[in-house]
Amino acid sequence: MITESKVTEIFCIADDFCKEFDGEMAKNALP
Repeated sequence: MITESKVTEIFCIADDFCKEFDGEMAKNALP
């Protein structure tokens, strides 16, 4: 059974990952 806090935790981790990923992509995309 997945608790609501677990779902929130997963979303937070995914959000942090997306922020880091976007930052890396932006750096790599610049000429």
